Amino acid sequence: MKTIIQILISVLVLTGCFNIGKALLYEYQFEDKVHEGLLFDPLMTDAQIVDLVLKAAAEHGVPIETSGITVHQVGPEVRVDMTYTDDIVIIPGVFTKSWTFSPSASTRILVGKRRQPS
Repeated sequence: MKTIIQILISVLVLTGCFNIGKALLYEYQFEDKVHEGLLFDPLMTDAQIVDLVLKAAAEHGVPIETSGITVHQVGPEVRVDMTYTDDIVIIPGVFTKSWTFSPSASTRILVGKRRQPS
């Protein structure tokens, strides 16, 4: 009986770790996709950057809204801050946790180039 309980607890812990790891992997892939888009075209307008973020979110199953996206430029650096909340199932059917993610991406614009914010 003791062994069955230990196996059950182990399975629950492994399931929770897997689900948390999967959510973190999706967040990392999403952040990387946005960063990659900024690297290839740092002169995009704010509206184009928001479209890029929303497209990347759709590809990676990230539940982000336009209100969770902030684009700003400080000197030659273009920075995109994103915030979204996702429900992660820790123990299926028993425990779900809302987790807020705050990925960000940035790139630098080469000297002499101008970006048109919208």
